[in-house]
Parts: sequence; C-alpha cells; structure tokens
Amino acid sequence: KIIFIFPLIFLLSSCFEVEELDFNGIDWVKLEKMEKKSLDLTLGVKVSNPNGFTIKVKSSNFEVYADDILLGRAKVEKKIKLIKKKEDTYAVPVHIDLEDGVLLKFIKFALKDKVKVHLKGYVKGSVMGISKKIDVDETKEIEGKNFKFDFNGK
Repeated sequence: KIIFIFPLIFLLSSCFEVEELDFNGIDWVKLEKMEKKSLDLTLGVKVSNPNGFTIKVKSSNFEVYADDILLGRAKVEKKIKLIKKKEDTYAVPVHIDLEDGVLLKFIKFALKDKVKVHLKGYVKGSVMGISKKIDVDETKEIEGKNFKFDFNGK
C-alpha cells in the first residue's frame, strides 16, 4: 500500500500547476506596535490568485530593502488564505526586526513619490495539504505614502 501511495502523491502534486500570484501593491499600512528595534504592522496587500484553488500562506521570512537600504528582517505573523480566482486586499500582520538607525529613514521614504522595495527570502504555502517553500526575490515600486504610519486604523 505504501508503495502505491508515494507515486499517487507525486502524481497528484504534479497535476497542480500553480500559476504565479500577482502582487498588485499595498493599499494601506497600519502601525500596530513600535519599539526601538522592531515594528508590528498590518499591511493591506492586494493580491490576485488566478488559480482554481485557495492557497494557504503558512509562513514567510524576508529581508526588506527600500531603495537598496536594508530595513530589516520581516515575517508574516499568521496564516493567510488567498481565495481562488480572486483579487482581494488581505490584512497581513507583519513583524519586522529593524536594522540600527533605520526608523528615521522611514521619514525620507514617506516624502518620496516612489520607493523601490525589494523582498528577498521565502514563502511557505500549501494547496490541498501539499506544502511547498518558494524562494522570493522581488522588487516593486510603491508609493512613498506607504511609509507614513496610520496610528488610528486604515
């Protein structure tokens, strides 16, 4: 029986060709907690899942750069379900361990029209119980206003 199960799992997992998710920006940023060396944020991340199945994002770890300056290391604080065949804005809680002196640079970025944000790390997700770790090395330009913190909500 075990000999039969492994090829079946391999066959099923190869049947799920996962189309790339589209990251379509950050709609809002809410500062939850700020300390000397860390930030807890909730990001309104707009993502489109073109696949015919929901994808669960289980964990992630990234180095976060803004205009080639290392801001720190970030991780998503809870599991996120990306609904099938849908573009939506997801509330994503993120914890960032900051590099020394970087908090003051947020003011500089907030005053710019566009800021180049680079994420390097991994995302671990699952589809129908089958997990996969995907390396991420993405750069996007976002509006500088995303570096302004909203202390009262969205």
